[in-house]
Amino acid sequence: MNTSTVAQDVPVMREPASGSAQYVANTTSYLHALGRLAAGTGPFAVDAERASGFRYGNRNYLIQIKREGSGIFLVDPTAFEDLSELNRVMQSDMWIFHAATQDIGPLAEQGLVPPRVFDTEFAARLLGLERVNLAAVTTHFLGVSLAKEFSHQDWSTRPLPEAWLNYAALDVELLVEVAREETELLREQGKLDWALEEFEHLRTLPTVPRTDPWRRTSGIQTIRDRRKLAVLRELWLEREKIARTKDISPSKILPDRAITQAATILPRTLGGLLSLHDFGGAANRKRAHLWQRAIQRALAMPTAELPPLRLPASPKAPPIKFWEEKSPLAAKRYEPAKSFVDSLAEEHELPIENVVQPKMLRQLVWDSVEGPMDVASYLRESGAREWQIDLVSPTLQSIIDQH
Repeated sequence: MNTSTVAQDVPVMREPASGSAQYVANTTSYLHALGRLAAGTGPFAVDAERASGFRYGNRNYLIQIKREGSGIFLVDPTAFEDLSELNRVMQSDMWIFHAATQDIGPLAEQGLVPPRVFDTEFAARLLGLERVNLAAVTTHFLGVSLAKEFSHQDWSTRPLPEAWLNYAALDVELLVEVAREETELLREQGKLDWALEEFEHLRTLPTVPRTDPWRRTSGIQTIRDRRKLAVLRELWLEREKIARTKDISPSKILPDRAITQAATILPRTLGGLLSLHDFGGAANRKRAHLWQRAIQRALAMPTAELPPLRLPASPKAPPIKFWEEKSPLAAKRYEPAKSFVDSLAEEHELPIENVVQPKMLRQLVWDSVEGPMDVASYLRESGAREWQIDLVSPTLQSIIDQH
């Protein structure tokens, strides 16, 4: 094992102890990987690398897989039209991730869907660790950290540098060992069933499309006119179309600040548009007619078609500081409810949000004044897991019924 040390004499692993990883980017290496992975034993340690900030979307450009008895394989998904055979081989056991929610969706888009999941990051949270990044978790459980020099690279680069591949292999090198240690501790603390329920929840969590994603543009809160908001939307949509066509991150086409500035100033001529700093570069001068056309579309749009300044808000509890005035009964119930949840979190060494999400608790108490409430049913409909419901609902029900 090639290691060095960091502060407090924690060794740092700089290359896989199991030997060099095998890069899979052609039919021969793919068939070899399939055979080796099928012959291995136990769960699959899985990670993936994307090119966020460089490419359009959230595709994986490298998939790392390790299995005991098989070694580590670094699969280039851009080299294959179909990964169904790999998915078939990997249905034989659980997949171990660190921060599974980052990887499950993009992997599913490439045809890789885990039959069961173990998330070492989430397990670390349930076990009360303050720091849950991978290096901190391996340090805590195994006494070794991981070299992390290449965490924000353009993984769409080809060929991938050897140092990057080595870094990627480290992400799966110790996951099986960490999961083994965490499983034992979770069992000792009576939390293993909780963890398994959470892992299944993560595995099956649906992807919900965001309403009006253009409303996330930085600086949009300064736009208080529907016409200007329409300009912002049309520029955002034009940028999205260009980015998708060229497979480039939208921010590299045009920064958010440029869209917000143009929506604020409303340049009505190409000259006026090009006078704005971010539109004056060579690439955007070539696209100036596209940007100006988007602006003109918004300026000519009938008033009835202009976007609303704000989306209709779903009913939600007001800030706590207003409760005493708006609903004294809700305020009276909230104090013991929050104290109870806080004490549970401390007792079980859990983050409060893993006992019950604070906003869910606030909404539950606020809504409880409208009439009789079945707390367990309310929490279930709000997305709480059964272990959370079993843990909190009897006492919360009692608090609501008694006040």
